[in-house]
Formats: sequence, C-alpha cells, structure tokens
Amino acid sequence: MFKTRDQSIFDAMFKCSEKLGFKTYDFKPMDDVPYPFVEFEDTQTIHQPNKTDIKGSVILVLSVWGLQRKRKQVSDMAAALFDGALQIDKTIDYSWSLNVQSSDIKIIDDLSTNTPLKRAVVTLEFRIL
Repeated sequence: MFKTRDQSIFDAMFKCSEKLGFKTYDFKPMDDVPYPFVEFEDTQTIHQPNKTDIKGSVILVLSVWGLQRKRKQVSDMAAALFDGALQIDKTIDYSWSLNVQSSDIKIIDDLSTNTPLKRAVVTLEFRIL
C-alpha cells in the first residue's frame, strides 16, 4: 500500500526508535509513564515540484524526555536517534537523505511538570531523492 511522504519517513524513524529499545509514543502520554521516553511531535512536508515529479523534504520533530539529573541519558538517546536517521536511505516508496546541516539537537530544561525534566528536541530534515 502506498504511503505519503511524511508517513513513510515517520514510520521508518518510529521503528528506528523502537529498535534502539526506547519507549516511543506518537502522542504525549496522558498516563504516568516512566522516564525516559521518546515522543514524536511534529511533521512538516515541503513540496518542490520539478518537470516530472514532486520532490522536497519532510521535517520530523521528536523529543526525548528524561529526568533533569539524567542529562547524559537524554543526550545519548538523542544522539542515537540522530545516528539512526543518518542510516535511513530508503523506505518502500521513497529514497531519502538526511540534511545534516538543517537537522539539530537542542537540550533544554523543562519545568512544565512538578518533576524537573531534561528535554532533547531533535529536528530531522529528510530530503526526498
């Protein structure tokens, strides 16, 4: 079955996160779940038509949530996801290349809960080849 560009790369990265052994969600868990975990947040598809096809890119935003005192764990998980993204060059319907210059990892303190947290925001831009 044919998948859209964003669903294709979303599924590939979701599988990558699970394969790395991370608890992974495509939504913010409403129940109390233990830290750390990965949340897939946003996707954006940018279309670039040419004479014969539509190329472009898909941007995925993931967050690694962990306890504030476990910064290294959050950082290591974000780096592993980034490295995993570098390995994705093909899904069933598309060929991909990670745009490393437009992809990044930002680690911030998060005080939105009663528990102080570290959050790594991982932005990945995949080019459709």
